[in-house]
Amino acid sequence: MIDLRYNGGGLLALVSQVSYMVAGSNQTNGMIFETLQFNDKHPTTNPVTGDPINPTPFYDLEIDYDAGVFLNSLLPSPELTRVYVITSGSTCSASESVMNALRGIDVEVVQIGTTTCGKPYGFYPTDNCGETYFSIQFQGINEKGFGDYADGFTPTASPVFDYELPGCVVADDFTAPLGDPNEGMLAAALEHINSGTCPVTVNVTPAQPLASASSDELLSISQPTELSQNIFLHNKILQPSIKQPD
Repeated sequence: MIDLRYNGGGLLALVSQVSYMVAGSNQTNGMIFETLQFNDKHPTTNPVTGDPINPTPFYDLEIDYDAGVFLNSLLPSPELTRVYVITSGSTCSASESVMNALRGIDVEVVQIGTTTCGKPYGFYPTDNCGETYFSIQFQGINEKGFGDYADGFTPTASPVFDYELPGCVVADDFTAPLGDPNEGMLAAALEHINSGTCPVTVNVTPAQPLASASSDELLSISQPTELSQNIFLHNKILQPSIKQPD
């Protein structure tokens, strides 16, 4: 089980390692984790860098990110064929790549939570006259060539479309700490693992009416606070070329 409910993205190489540690060598050998796809005018060459478009594989070695080199240590893996992923609207970009890449090699991804943010796209920031432009330039696709989840991955009991995953719609739970088996999303995942079914949703009615509260107080009660996050933490960050170990 991987809890990605607040993970907005990060290094593509690192999530490739995470995905390998789920699926292992038997399922990832020779497979593509993700390929950057530009438009049909640039099928083989990155138009920004001029480099050939080389797919990101499932990295099976540890990486020294400071030095930019692979180490000789092989990553562990339980060789899973099914994984549960806990998600929310803050599950974005490189985190979604984990889900998409594993589905591309036929690892069953069961989604618990709510629809992800929907960011299969990326860009190279471009400076011009004191302004920085972030125009969409590429799309990440998996081994099967799929990357059309701009509206996010959505859990459902009966998936039909490629962006729909088997699983349960469960709201985030702020009444229990992360990792507590009684926390709503984790509890739903554990129930689905044990029974194959989603928990019954219960509408909780407040014990005391809020009629006496002011409109400002009601607003603060009904709308949870969102923590802002740096835009660069909602992206696929491309690691410069990583050197093989000596």
